[in-house]
Amino acid sequence: MNLGRFLDEGRIDLDLDALIRDAAASDADPDAGPPVSHEALVRHMATLLVTSDEVVNATRLENDLVLRERREATLLGQGVAMPHVRTLQARKLIIAVGISHAGLAIPGTPDGEPVRLVISFVGPTYDDKVYLLAYRRLGERLQEEWWVQSMLEAESPGEIVRALSS
Repeated sequence: MNLGRFLDEGRIDLDLDALIRDAAASDADPDAGPPVSHEALVRHMATLLVTSDEVVNATRLENDLVLRERREATLLGQGVAMPHVRTLQARKLIIAVGISHAGLAIPGTPDGEPVRLVISFVGPTYDDKVYLLAYRRLGERLQEEWWVQSMLEAESPGEIVRALSS
């Protein structure tokens, strides 16, 4: 399955570290460290997903993704998170990708490792086949260390799209 066809370069954030800078800038106590929550990360990924023309209602899609992640967080460990949800707010499968070079210290990761790669996706509730194929394909790819490393080392959105297309 060519996952690159569900990803647009505009839905790729190669600087998730900005979440840390933004949190630190708004933090009253600079010695406390930047509080980056899992929910803040999920909401940020939702802002990337809703740029697609395939989204019916941006607010509802964001809420659906956040609520799904509250029920069961998809912080996979080894620096990877994969927030996803099936929702009527998506007309077809949509993927967004975020990369953090510094690593986001998100509480709740199974191994305590900072999150560096986030692949988020949404799909319609009535299209289980494509959604489950994408889920399986991403799962296979995330087990390949060289592939994860190529994603983390990408210098342009085009490289991310090509990696997902391979």
